Amino acid sequence: MKIEKQNMSNQVLEYLRKQIILGQFKEGDYLVEATLSKQLEVSRGPIREAISKLAAENLVEKHSNGRTVVKGFDIKDIKNLYDSRILLETHALTQIDPAVLEKNKHYLYLFIDQMWESYEKGNRDIESDFTFHGFLVKLSENNTLIQLWTSLREVFRTLIDITSEVTESKQQEIIDEHVKIVDAMVAGNIEEAQKFLTNHLLEACEYCCEGKRLYVGRDENVQSEN
Repeated sequence: MKIEKQNMSNQVLEYLRKQIILGQFKEGDYLVEATLSKQLEVSRGPIREAISKLAAENLVEKHSNGRTVVKGFDIKDIKNLYDSRILLETHALTQIDPAVLEKNKHYLYLFIDQMWESYEKGNRDIESDFTFHGFLVKLSENNTLIQLWTSLREVFRTLIDITSEVTESKQQEIIDEHVKIVDAMVAGNIEEAQKFLTNHLLEACEYCCEGKRLYVGRDENVQSEN
């Protein structure tokens, strides 16, 4: 894989995170800057920066000898993250003031419209989906919930990316699920919105686990060293 120069550091980070989650890099594998730099055709700077952020996300561990080892990421970790999303997002719905929702509901529908536009063009729209869910939490105006979401947002983004690759043929159904969530919220039926949101995220979790099992997006040219 060759990394484009634009947003190079972010691309390297997202790529390595995704490969760790999918299992391309397994528990105990070493991430070697020189090897990755050559394989991804970038300088060591972006590699070093990405490894530092992966360590902060608890996906790798930097040893005292300077080597970086992958901590591993299994199906249970995916399920734990989605459990966290369900708790965060469904609770956020109960915190949204009706006046705040009324003022901002058009943004939620806008994100859904963007998903439809991408679907009609045959494109995967990770950003609109990701932004939709983050915006739900933001509308709660609960700083603790927002902080918790923000601390995990990039890992959540990668999970959505993996899920979207598995569900390309199911995008219409998934977009409809977003519509049901917002419609229930606007109607003032928060419990129903929570049920729709919970089912939506449980299905997403299963798709993400399937993606890991199938090694979606695996790149045989990028390998770790032991």
